[in-house]
Amino acid sequence: MFTKKNILPHLLSMCVLCIGFVLCRYVFFEMHGMKQLPVLLFGIGMFLVAISFFLKGNVTPICTSFAYIVGFVVGVIFETDGIDAGGGATNNLWIIWTVVFVCCTVVGVISEGIFSAKK
Repeated sequence: MFTKKNILPHLLSMCVLCIGFVLCRYVFFEMHGMKQLPVLLFGIGMFLVAISFFLKGNVTPICTSFAYIVGFVVGVIFETDGIDAGGGATNNLWIIWTVVFVCCTVVGVISEGIFSAKK
């Protein structure tokens, strides 16, 4: 049931996702100051990689693991600081990171469906 061809991309994807999580959550913490969002996105990513493993997907785990890192980088590049009506500080990094992560992951799932339909 589980072959080396199926295990290797998922194991590598999990490693990349874990490295991205450690970097984004702990190393770059001063850049964003978020504690929950990195953990939440990491958990979603690990769940999707695990589901993909049991469904024998190859594209989804790669897209999911890189979506975490790419989403963070895009969020840092395009983030803006502001002030809300009550005078509190706002920042849109978390929105950009989440949207890029979800979009890249959905593209991976759709690509997986297209590639599996061609087989």
